[in-house]
Amino acid sequence: MQTEQTVQSVGGFFNPSKGIDYYAYLGDSQFSIQFQKPSSTTPWGTPGQMLANNFQISESDIGMLEHTGRFQWHLKQNGNEIASRYAEIAPSDGSLGDCNMANMMQTPSLVSPGYAVSYGFYDSGSGKIGTLTNQDQSYVYATANLSNWMRDLVNASPAVGSAPFNCFVLPGAHDAGMFDLNCCQTLLNNDTFRSNLGAAVGVGIATLPTSVVNRIIINLAFTQKDTVNTMLDLGIRYFDFRPGYCITDPTAAGGLYHQHNFIPGYSYEQFLQNCLSWLMSHPTEIVVVALGHSGFNKDFMRASTDTLSAYLDGAMQATHTAGEAGEMPAIVVGDKSDLSSSYNNLIAARKRLIFLNQYGFPNDAAKYDSYNDGYQTTDINVILSALNNMNAGGQNGNDYTVLQLQGTASGAGGGIFGSVATLNDASSPLMSTKAKFDNATYSWLMNNVPGRFSNQQLLVCLNDFADNALTQICSTLTRQRAGA
Repeated sequence: MQTEQTVQSVGGFFNPSKGIDYYAYLGDSQFSIQFQKPSSTTPWGTPGQMLANNFQISESDIGMLEHTGRFQWHLKQNGNEIASRYAEIAPSDGSLGDCNMANMMQTPSLVSPGYAVSYGFYDSGSGKIGTLTNQDQSYVYATANLSNWMRDLVNASPAVGSAPFNCFVLPGAHDAGMFDLNCCQTLLNNDTFRSNLGAAVGVGIATLPTSVVNRIIINLAFTQKDTVNTMLDLGIRYFDFRPGYCITDPTAAGGLYHQHNFIPGYSYEQFLQNCLSWLMSHPTEIVVVALGHSGFNKDFMRASTDTLSAYLDGAMQATHTAGEAGEMPAIVVGDKSDLSSSYNNLIAARKRLIFLNQYGFPNDAAKYDSYNDGYQTTDINVILSALNNMNAGGQNGNDYTVLQLQGTASGAGGGIFGSVATLNDASSPLMSTKAKFDNATYSWLMNNVPGRFSNQQLLVCLNDFADNALTQICSTLTRQRAGA
């Protein structure tokens, strides 16, 4: 796979080109995809494997009268097209023209009764920002509908249902509440918030238009682009959620939101209600939530455990899942002590929302986590090294294990967050590494999870921009760990 922008010589003339790395995962043989540039098409129909390749769109591809060349993909299910996207890319300077993926927050995953599709796009522009890639990025992952994958797995492999829930491998959303701008937009005129934001990106933001400030916030802190319900429909079953008060709210008078350092995301109240309502309509599924406060900018942002418990009680009342007096709740809340129970027993007991917290509760869960300071990187080898240091011995004394698959683009250097503010809404540094990291880490999971970790401890695979490919891989690994 090429990774450098090139300038070729054709017939004695310079022939500048702009590259795009493209990636795919197809869950089964009913799906096929074509990636295209003006002079070339790459078909892919191999299920269960990660595709990685590169196109160079050059001036010779588009002709003397054209400024851009079109990159596009067409996804088919049983021969019928179900999705397609495109980007017009200028080989002369790498600029992005017409594109229906040009706003990251408007590229939601597609879920229908017959399929699920996750996709994303990154515009590298001139490619001169720190150590970020100078190749545009595109990925497409297609699977069957996975909204009831636990049920489907147990129906196909009954041994999974009778094995301890610890045998499951759960696809997880890292910083799961960082997809919603609503709270941030209410703070844009707050001096405390704006000064923290300017300091974080190293640029003055006082005169910047709201659209650019929003872009900075998204590029700095947004780790997801799908709603809670969509992530659940994609099969995500573990949510890393960090509820806290806003940095502008030292008296703790406001509500709780997912906090990424000082940037607020989704409402904790709405998150709980989303999970509970979704579980009511999917009675065969189990969701695990890990509440934490890692990375909070100020100590006062942290809520009390009593407050967090009150939010859960309120959400259960609002969704009518608490049960009337003397009746069994429609959904029973569990904790780490329930991980040794079987899936079948948990479903029978309606214990379908399990909390594995690191917040200060008496029943907090101890996790064996691959994360370290080296994750502030754009180098996939750093992530693979961290994963390779994980083993069954390290699981001893912990309640569950977390394999983090995403990097933190702050390691790219070069003032990247200030720089990308001048580009467009497809310039998230996290999206620049998403597909490349997935291509390596998902393959690592398939090759290394079997035999490396204890089958008697719950395993979580955590990622940014949570997707259905990870869910299918986790389902396969669960079946293997259960001996089914």
